[in-house]
Amino acid sequence: MILILKNNAGMLIGALVAVILQALVAPYITIGYAMLNLIMCYVILMAIIRADKQGYIMPFVLGLCYDLMSSGTVGAMAFICVVLTFVISRIYSMLANDTMLIPVVLITLGCFVGELIYGCLLIVCGLDVSLPEALLYRMLPCGLYDTVVSLVAYVLIVRFVFSARSTDTMQVIR
Repeated sequence: MILILKNNAGMLIGALVAVILQALVAPYITIGYAMLNLIMCYVILMAIIRADKQGYIMPFVLGLCYDLMSSGTVGAMAFICVVLTFVISRIYSMLANDTMLIPVVLITLGCFVGELIYGCLLIVCGLDVSLPEALLYRMLPCGLYDTVVSLVAYVLIVRFVFSARSTDTMQVIR
């Protein structure tokens, strides 16, 4: 199962699932003002899981798909996804030490900073809302929602995918 996430076909399938879920499911599971951004969650997780082999075309295309599905400025989420991929994959490559602390911190910061930058870009591009109102009603709730979903997904991936890899390694050694 680790090969599914490590090769490009698995990443394409995961990206397609993220886009479909973002279009069909995310608008119906809002909590208050918070709408889930599954595409950004997927991009952040792939930046951590594939930190050494991360490309920038897929995050750009996924961000562009998000922009075309939403009412925001076209290109804003594409820019954010590429920047988050670059920054998170580089930081994770430098700090990775096989503990859960680094991924948890990077996922949390990535979700909140991504939503903060997205909200600021929307304000700069003409959204008629004040910065405190955008922070309170858009950026903080969405960042929290994205963080919780990303952390749950990361724990599931680590538990089921990486545990399968360690048992496969033990079988090869025997």
